[in-house]
Amino acid sequence: MGSQRKTNGLSHTAVPGQLCDLTASQARLLIGQGVISPVEILESCIARVEASNPSINAVVTKAYERARLEAVRAAQDVADGRPLGILHGLPILIKDLNETENIRTTYCSPLYEDHIPNADDTVVARLRQHGAIVFGKTNSPEFGIGSNTTNRVFGPTRNPFATDLTVGGSSGGAAAALSTHMAPIVNGSDSGASIRNPAAFCGIVGLRPTPGLVSSPERKVGMSTNGVEGPMARTVADVALLLAAMAKHDPRDMMSVPVEPKQFLTLKSVDASSLRVGFSEDLGFAPVDKIVRETFRRKLEIISPSLAVCEECDVQMTDAEEAYWGVRGLYLLAGHHARYKQHGQALDANLVWNIEDALHSTPLQYAEAFSAQTRIYRDFQSVFDKYDVLITPAVNVLPFPHAQSYPTTLEGRPARHYAEWYSITYAVSLVGHPAISLSAGLDPHGTPFGLQVIGTRFNDRRLLEVAQALELVLSSHAETRRPEPDVAALSS
Repeated sequence: MGSQRKTNGLSHTAVPGQLCDLTASQARLLIGQGVISPVEILESCIARVEASNPSINAVVTKAYERARLEAVRAAQDVADGRPLGILHGLPILIKDLNETENIRTTYCSPLYEDHIPNADDTVVARLRQHGAIVFGKTNSPEFGIGSNTTNRVFGPTRNPFATDLTVGGSSGGAAAALSTHMAPIVNGSDSGASIRNPAAFCGIVGLRPTPGLVSSPERKVGMSTNGVEGPMARTVADVALLLAAMAKHDPRDMMSVPVEPKQFLTLKSVDASSLRVGFSEDLGFAPVDKIVRETFRRKLEIISPSLAVCEECDVQMTDAEEAYWGVRGLYLLAGHHARYKQHGQALDANLVWNIEDALHSTPLQYAEAFSAQTRIYRDFQSVFDKYDVLITPAVNVLPFPHAQSYPTTLEGRPARHYAEWYSITYAVSLVGHPAISLSAGLDPHGTPFGLQVIGTRFNDRRLLEVAQALELVLSSHAETRRPEPDVAALSS
């Protein structure tokens, strides 16, 4: 974005008309160089929220006053020549499932409509320590359950490309805010699809890291591949920048592993023509609509000449549906059963259904689910004996009306339950591999289409490097280039 110029041996990015249109990497460079002020970019982001948010309802709580004070201090730190954090001066929006000090945190539930925490949760505190400036909260389903971003407190978030359609979820407010340049970076969280499918539906980039890379002691079930915090942005480089601030070892998180976060600031350039890519339309089990399969094949046809290998991979994740449902059931029971006992039917219908379904499962069924998870994980490793990454569609379906809770039919037959439409992502959650959603242009209906790129466990840096190479290939073709919504129309 913008032209390049050289000053005193440093590469500077020319400032665009609207500072909120800068990528996070561009903005951080310019802040550090004193070319722009944290105050200026914050005000530009606030102006974009005020103009576009009424049309899409991505930001549900605003925290401008405190953010403005922090931006002034951040600007002074630059002027004084003080050490600057990885995210110094960058405005950030936080998902309304993360606790934020003195900023309303509702979990998008009527039960917590007026809840104001007295401290940040661990991940938010970490982002602040690296210099990010929190100026608002983004919409989610109630307690993040479900993948259509709507709730009884704030209502639906609307897709910036077609406001009658869903943004997916649960990090749907985050994805819509990024798509419309309300902020250069946002945080997300992902159990089954919650970073990846909203990223796909909104035309941005979202990473579900390897569980344990971004530690979070607040997780209710320590030894679980569910409930991963992760970065979302408009480019792979910005996702890597945010991951460098989010990743950290914390012994209080049972999944946490030693990590050097700064590795994500120095991604190596990868030649796309050296990449061996396997692809699967459905991972051998997921119901993927015909139009998604056809669009997926078309996108791969466009980029495959730029790759060393791009061939169909015989992935058979048989039993992934039943295994994930069992693993997920125990996870939700641990996190929400006490709340269900206290509030019952006052909770969102999706959560009530999940809890009651889990309660009716037997110990043997849970044992079989965990056994199947182990078997599926072991079999899945063979994919990476031959390929650098595995690519699938990022979602089983195209965006559907936000007034509809979920697609009731898949491949022409009735859906088994409300979550089956994102099974192609929760299968990857089951095995605990990192996966990134890359924008690949538009689908035949004119809304964004995404690719899920899957890498090897605890090799997130390599996945980001490969994703950056694929991003470059995708951006070189009009049909696969990342789309932008009509912000002027939304603002009007």
